[in-house]
Amino acid sequence: MEQKPKIQFTIDGKEVLVDEGATILEAAQINDIHIPTLCHHKALSNYGGCRMCVVEVDGSPKLVASCVTPVRNGMEVVTSNDYIIECRRTILEYIFAERNHNCMFCPQSGDCELQNLAYELQMDHLTVSFSFNQFPTDVTSEYMAIDHNRCILCGRCVRACKEIAGASVLHFMNRGPESLISMDLNESRKESTCYSCGICVQVCPTGAMVNRYRSHYAVKGHPKDYQKIESICPQCGLLCPTVSFTKDNNLIKIEGKMMSENGRPDRGQLCWRGRFEVLKSNGKRLLRPMVRNQDGTWREERWEAALDLVAGKLNTIRNNNGIEAIFGLASSAAANEELIFFRDLMIRGWSAGHMDTLDGVHFRAVHGTRKDSKGRFREDSWQRIPEADLVILFGASPYHSQPVISSLLRKGILESGMNVVVFGRTDHISPYTPYYFPVENRDLPLLIQALRTKVMNKDDAPGILEKAGLENDAVKAFHEVAEALSDSVNPLFIAGPTLTGLETPSALCDVVRLAHLKGLLPDNALRLIILKPFGNSAGAWKLGISSTKEPPNRDRWKAGLILLSEADGYHVPALEELHPVDFLAVISPCFPENLADKAHVLIPKPLWMEEEGTFTSLEGCETAYKKSVLRPPEGVRDSWQTFWSLAQRIGFHPDYKSREELSERAEREIRSER
Repeated sequence: MEQKPKIQFTIDGKEVLVDEGATILEAAQINDIHIPTLCHHKALSNYGGCRMCVVEVDGSPKLVASCVTPVRNGMEVVTSNDYIIECRRTILEYIFAERNHNCMFCPQSGDCELQNLAYELQMDHLTVSFSFNQFPTDVTSEYMAIDHNRCILCGRCVRACKEIAGASVLHFMNRGPESLISMDLNESRKESTCYSCGICVQVCPTGAMVNRYRSHYAVKGHPKDYQKIESICPQCGLLCPTVSFTKDNNLIKIEGKMMSENGRPDRGQLCWRGRFEVLKSNGKRLLRPMVRNQDGTWREERWEAALDLVAGKLNTIRNNNGIEAIFGLASSAAANEELIFFRDLMIRGWSAGHMDTLDGVHFRAVHGTRKDSKGRFREDSWQRIPEADLVILFGASPYHSQPVISSLLRKGILESGMNVVVFGRTDHISPYTPYYFPVENRDLPLLIQALRTKVMNKDDAPGILEKAGLENDAVKAFHEVAEALSDSVNPLFIAGPTLTGLETPSALCDVVRLAHLKGLLPDNALRLIILKPFGNSAGAWKLGISSTKEPPNRDRWKAGLILLSEADGYHVPALEELHPVDFLAVISPCFPENLADKAHVLIPKPLWMEEEGTFTSLEGCETAYKKSVLRPPEGVRDSWQTFWSLAQRIGFHPDYKSREELSERAEREIRSER
């Protein structure tokens, strides 16, 4: 990398050397010299709107904004003296006077940059008159509230929405004292095209934009008391870096690890699932093992007695009915370590006749496609999406499964004119692309077949588009898509759970053949991204948890063990179609309402934020370690302890003796499958 020329200048009497093009503020920060800011954010473009960062240059009485003023050779900068401090305090007073910044009644008091500046500049009263009018408050969003009375018009949210999220929903409206931050054409948050990523909340320096799911500890909060823990979000396979704030073992908020450049196309953006949904209650927590009485009611049971019951029942039913009577089902949202121990416990411990994941039907579609392709194919990384000139989605709704991918597609459409085509029903990409084919699920295979046939320069299959329900303008648009795909230099295909969950998995095979027509990528990856149903589906599939065959002879199932995670929501076909059995034990962090009349024993486990572990990326080529952010409630054992106790009771001796050895085993197995 070519080195930039250096600039030498003086700041507060100290000679410094910085790269050409650096601003005074950047030079000061590099040299640990404090300059107060409000509108500036290190992950956003420089703005120079608030003027809190004013400094003196070359003795001139006209102060300049240091965040937008580049350094030059021989420049002499003073960052603080009586005159500069007086000017900053006056600027701050006018900011307070323009809106309602009564800290006593602001929910952000104690965690507010504007308030902190008032303390820093010792501004304990105003010498100017208040001039604010009453402005509206928008609480139409489930996740966020906007109080324009506390907005300082710093523009951080506008720049973050455009530069990080690529949504361009927020902008300035009106002029002068009537200026507001508007959404789209002055829509409410609910009616706007906002994706609810919350990046605006993260960068807001005041109480103008706040998280509606904040813990009560966040109200009148004091961030110096918060514990800050860097980890990842494992909920959809993108492994987004996070910064969690906790106090007294309570989660205050989660933020993305946002930087101007962080090696990822999302630049630290989080989605509504990783930022807000995690703060919701997941239902009634299981704090002690529970056993169902004969009358259907539940009672708490001692740990040892509950584990004895599980081990004893499964052993007895296996011995009396054979191994085909025992089954295990695991959530693909669980960590790799949990999945390996669960697999070994069921297969090597109980010799279970069948083991699967809750997303087994999707795995079998992918597995069958690999087999049909006469070998394994390597899926492409979602991080390559911004490089594509054409993206075609088949049965995918990334806003619900992997929301950050939805943001990347929208950003590509708005900023670079990326062509995006949607086959199947989705509500969040279609307004931005003219190529939207909301066909029924059963018609997806027909359109995929027709597209492949058209691109291969063959005649259309007779009536195939009509069979898929396309008429007139839709048929014309379809031919335009085929032509665009033929001309595309760097296309990508995205297959979603709707496609992999079809009864006819051959549709995914056609997508793979379509992708092969455009050639492999330089690293031999197929131009295909498969959106998985759960956050660690790729890990579960690589570890062999999912079955390659449909469950045979379900009527022979007599006893089973199910491992759940709160991310499942417990509403998946594999559970809802489960027939009552003689004995069913469920390991879950929350009370599984839809299994209440089928289960016999419930064993508590930590939430995903309360337990460490490794997770595999969406395409299966990367693993990341997730730290535990919270401690589990007293009495809740971690999964390792539960599995180890069950293993001891049935005489199973795993070849890993500690959690660390189990993590190493998981990494080896994942790596061997890459």
